[in-house]
Amino acid sequence: MGFQFSQETKTMKCLSCKTGEPKPGTTTFAMDRDGVLVVVRGVPALICSQCGEEYFEGKVTDDLMDQVKAAAKIGGQVNIREYTAA
Repeated sequence: MGFQFSQETKTMKCLSCKTGEPKPGTTTFAMDRDGVLVVVRGVPALICSQCGEEYFEGKVTDDLMDQVKAAAKIGGQVNIREYTAA
């Protein structure tokens, strides 16, 4: 992940807008995989207070990809689920 920390304050600056400070929160993640739209709600992320850019930790990204893969195996057109950490 490409976080940029200020040396003086040790706060993270958003890489998109360069002015906002991402804060902990939750978001909704969506991905189309093998023709299945997978929507995962309640995903922990750092969210920029200025532009809304979202940053996921590596573990969260791994969990999301596992959930997307499992949902794609089930099939259908849309699969909506709540985030669960592995």
